Amino acid sequence: MYTDPHLLMALYLREVAGVNPLEVGPNCKLASEVKERTSPHLVHGQIKQEWGSWWDSLTAGGAPGNAATGPQLLEWLEREGYPELARLARSHYGQTTLFAQQHAQEFDSHSHSYIPERMDEIEQLLIERGVDHGQTDEQKHVQIIDVPLKEPRAWLTGGATIIASSSLLRDSKAFQGFIQPMVTIIFPE
Repeated sequence: MYTDPHLLMALYLREVAGVNPLEVGPNCKLASEVKERTSPHLVHGQIKQEWGSWWDSLTAGGAPGNAATGPQLLEWLEREGYPELARLARSHYGQTTLFAQQHAQEFDSHSHSYIPERMDEIEQLLIERGVDHGQTDEQKHVQIIDVPLKEPRAWLTGGATIIASSSLLRDSKAFQGFIQPMVTIIFPE
């Protein structure tokens, strides 16, 4: 279990752009309030389409940790055909980066109190499914990425990657309710 700065930055930019979470991406707002900062240059439909495509590219391949960061992210967005998103990211780059760093630090300092329990619960689910979780085979691993959303939710993305809200990871009963069906999908009998 870990958190990913690229997903955090993407979620922050979604909130800044005023894109409705029910329309694209995880259908839940961030836990912390982010003031929408729409401006005349922002084409809402275009930014929504670009954001959705970017989010899909971040989550489709499993671990999104290989994406560009820093100024390279801005260049990457422009080069890959996300001009409005690049413009928005450039305007709010400092605050977006700060948000991602703060959540990563919060995750690092607080996750030790609940991650071991969640790992034990996942291990038990894998045992129940007959999955030899001790193997080094990547196909036998579940990746869970923490994001700070308002509600306890989880989404199964590419392969065996689950994006889960921080509040879900802290709640054992809710965690099992969301994760057990996903483990069943990832590892069918």
